[in-house]
Amino acid sequence: MTRAPGGASRIRAAALALLLAAAHAPLLSACAAQASQLEQGRALRTGKQPYDEFFEAARALREESLEAEALADAARAELARAAGLDPRSAADAALDAARARAAELRASGVSLHVELAPEARLVSARGGRSLDADDRDAVEALEASLKSSLAAAKQLGELSKRAAELEKQRASLSASWAETMAGDPQRREAKRELEAAERVLAEAGAAAERHAGRASKLALDLVLAVDAGVAPARRGAARRPTPRQPAGSAKAPPQRGSGAGAAPRPPKPPPPPSGEDDFDP
Repeated sequence: MTRAPGGASRIRAAALALLLAAAHAPLLSACAAQASQLEQGRALRTGKQPYDEFFEAARALREESLEAEALADAARAELARAAGLDPRSAADAALDAARARAAELRASGVSLHVELAPEARLVSARGGRSLDADDRDAVEALEASLKSSLAAAKQLGELSKRAAELEKQRASLSASWAETMAGDPQRREAKRELEAAERVLAEAGAAAERHAGRASKLALDLVLAVDAGVAPARRGAARRPTPRQPAGSAKAPPQRGSGAGAAPRPPKPPPPPSGEDDFDP
């Protein structure tokens, strides 16, 4: 029985593929084994305090950076809930709903103003009516979402700074690695972990900075959406005194009967010569 030439070619191709896969299997296993401990979420222990403290700090920062997106998403979900939407709604939809709710409040005589110091809060100015329960709930929910966005932006911004500081520490440890780890059985492993830390810290810092920007933008957009632009007057606030006019800037016009601005008096006549009367008979 004679095989078709095409069938033999397919058999040879399949055999060659199996041989190539078998030849590369050890290489693939070796590559998988080369993954650093840090990239797997573990910290190398060398027994040398500066290195061990650094690897642990880098591991902790990596874990926090993996939650950066979830932290920024939580702020968006908070705003969506405040606007009465599904927490999974997009940020643009949540902002549009918040803008519409603020417009409804203004139309009914309640304007909102955002104060950022000493802490973020919404101040309501009531135009002749008091807030009902729904109004208070809306204001409190919007204020809570603003605080959540600002808190997320601050936390992620600090995470980005920590990544930059750890990178400086990593560079310093790498510079003294050869001398400090001379003769240590973990010398090569420590070097590999330091090299992996550079990648881990760069990725963690970039993720933290990116999602911090998202949270900051959300907070800014929310302020622009709900702020009426006029700060309401506080109770018991004293009225500002009228500014005093600087001295010498303008002179008041002379008043009647006052010496200022009056015509000069004529000089007194000289006394008469001695022996003569003061006036003619």
